[in-house]
Amino acid sequence: MDFSTPIDDRTLAALKRDCRRTQEKVYRTYARSAWTLAVRLSGSEAAAWDAVQNGFVKAFERVAQLERADRFGAWLRRIVVNQVMDAGRRALDPLPEHYDAGVDAPDHDGALDLVRAFGQLDALDRAVLWLHDVEGLTHAEIADTLARSVPWSKTRLSRARAKARDLLHPHYEPTRRALPHGQ
Repeated sequence: MDFSTPIDDRTLAALKRDCRRTQEKVYRTYARSAWTLAVRLSGSEAAAWDAVQNGFVKAFERVAQLERADRFGAWLRRIVVNQVMDAGRRALDPLPEHYDAGVDAPDHDGALDLVRAFGQLDALDRAVLWLHDVEGLTHAEIADTLARSVPWSKTRLSRARAKARDLLHPHYEPTRRALPHGQ
């Protein structure tokens, strides 16, 4: 399951009544996606678990504010991102060299290189790159989630991709065709 998995109106109503069984069901539906997002953004499994736990607590406390059941996944994703970013304002560490991608990445050198490169990006670069390229958020959604502007999101994504490319292929030089003057 992922954040695009909707909940129905009955589930939302039960969450608003503080039904523990429904909370557990919703947690089980979204926990893996929330943890994957949090660990990729934070670079720390411990920080990810804290963000997920705090995110679900906040979501269940504030669910009365949510009017449409079909928006729950996107709303929860934003809460988890905010939890990670709030913790990140205090200090975000890169993924450790020995980080085990587990089932999230195939077992080959390219995937491990990608995990290492991703872990070497700073927190905001990781956030924008992950939210756009993996979670599929638009620049407007990223800007809204991170309290920034759309141009900031576009610029940050471009720079994050360039940094990741440099980390993956340090000696890569794109070929550029020089056009004669006047063409």
